[in-house]
Amino acid sequence: MPPVTAVPVPLEYQALYDSLSEKLDKFDRSLDANCKPGQQKLIYAAELLSANSNMGEGMLTEANYRGIIVYLDALQSMGVTGVKIAIDYPSFMPDFPNNDAYIKFYKKLMQELRSRKLTVFIANGNLFQNSPFSDLKYSFNGLTLDKYRQGKRQTCETIIRELHPDYLTVVNEPNGAESLNTGLNQTPVQFAETTRFILNGLEHSGTLLGSGTGTWSDINYIRELVKIPELDYVDMHIYPVDYLQGALEAAAVARGNNKRLVLAEVGLYKVKEIELGNLNSMAAQASVYGRDIFSFWEPLDSKFLEIVIRLARCNGYEFISPFWSTCLFSYIDYNALTKNLNYNQLRQSDNAAAFKNMVAGKLSGWGETYKKLISSN
Repeated sequence: MPPVTAVPVPLEYQALYDSLSEKLDKFDRSLDANCKPGQQKLIYAAELLSANSNMGEGMLTEANYRGIIVYLDALQSMGVTGVKIAIDYPSFMPDFPNNDAYIKFYKKLMQELRSRKLTVFIANGNLFQNSPFSDLKYSFNGLTLDKYRQGKRQTCETIIRELHPDYLTVVNEPNGAESLNTGLNQTPVQFAETTRFILNGLEHSGTLLGSGTGTWSDINYIRELVKIPELDYVDMHIYPVDYLQGALEAAAVARGNNKRLVLAEVGLYKVKEIELGNLNSMAAQASVYGRDIFSFWEPLDSKFLEIVIRLARCNGYEFISPFWSTCLFSYIDYNALTKNLNYNQLRQSDNAAAFKNMVAGKLSGWGETYKKLISSN
């Protein structure tokens, strides 16, 4: 595949860039010994970021909905056949402010997605309240594990009844976003019990049901999950390259227990090893995610995506979705002005540039890579 045109890497990021590139190359070589006979047919999807419930009531506007239509047109023009949508707890709970409007919005969106014959993957995560990722004012203070399980079960019942997605991940990232947002820390056994509580007797009328972790998590989370008869698939998230091996280990455990596999979130963390242990706050994560938007990362993002898709094809994963999908259409350049912008300022700049390119039918180099990878399957 032709290389993506490279933008000079700033001196302050050169060592990190080189380190990440070397780790990707090393893992890529290791895949030769971990590629099973035959290749998995993949559903190629993308995160529909403008339908993420963390946007709050700004998501519900007519202007945002018109933007989603442009977004979908652009994704489908590059060959994408599925979308992943984050509907986070407790936005579908009866006592959540404007709850009815959220359900109405998603029902309208589902009609549009069905008319386009797109595979719909919904992840029931947890609100990133009071953070750089959401303006929503909400508190999980006092939330108990029992109340959480009951609320998640009720939310999943509503999602299935009202939206009928093809896939529904009921919980994920027990020692990632879930614990960071809710304050609940669950052992592998407890997390499996949470999943089992949600799935037990859940009417799902054709919707596949899943649960999972990030590749950085203890493999025992997956070993416990696959014991649940009602679980259809294991959902893995890939971000730090340091833990790519976890996707192989999870695949082996899932296949050995006749569970399907998906990669519902993939994205290259631009993070040093020394920083990995310090991402236990929203502010720290926003600082790292802000790096993603700069154009000098594009060749590395393309390399990462090629390797992860090869991993998926060779190890039985059936669905893959890059998370920061606006970057399929645009990045912004790193310069004296942009390097001092905060996370939200960077996102706003990139979103505006991405929307302009969506309308114009233009892809970023990373987007061109994804389009070629899709067409080669």
